Amino acid sequence: MELWDQNVAPYGEELEALSNSRRADLVLDVVASTVLVFEPPFDDFFPEPHRELVKSVLTLRAQAPASWWDDTAFAGDFLTQYDLLPDVPTRAAVGPFLMALVRLFEAPGGFLSADEALECLSSCYEAILVSQLTGRVTAEDEKQDPMCQQAIARQTVLVLRALESSRVIT
Repeated sequence: MELWDQNVAPYGEELEALSNSRRADLVLDVVASTVLVFEPPFDDFFPEPHRELVKSVLTLRAQAPASWWDDTAFAGDFLTQYDLLPDVPTRAAVGPFLMALVRLFEAPGGFLSADEALECLSSCYEAILVSQLTGRVTAEDEKQDPMCQQAIARQTVLVLRALESSRVIT
């Protein structure tokens, strides 16, 4: 996680300037981007019920880009469906990836703080990290892994884009 700590975590304080809904959008942007980094591909990597739960969130956002975050019924349903996921063998990366979404939908009162958003982003990176590297992992190991590099690059671009769009709006 050293690579993430060095490259993405420093933006945490700046994320406070984003609106609550923009931070939530950023989290889902990172989730959607992370889906593309899994190797083997996401559809093969995740068991079907877990995969469909993630896809339900991305579908909701695609169908209601301006209001998905206000759908408290969906948030409750997501958490219920998460609790009902079958106890089947999964790869180590599935847990951290789903935790990004759980943290998102467990945000107290629908308020996602900058710290919580950063935790979601961290969970997405952790999922890629544990899917690629095992054992005692160094920053150098992370730098040498193309999927880790890609995940960091994608997150950095998305964070910078979110910060830039908030500066244009304000």
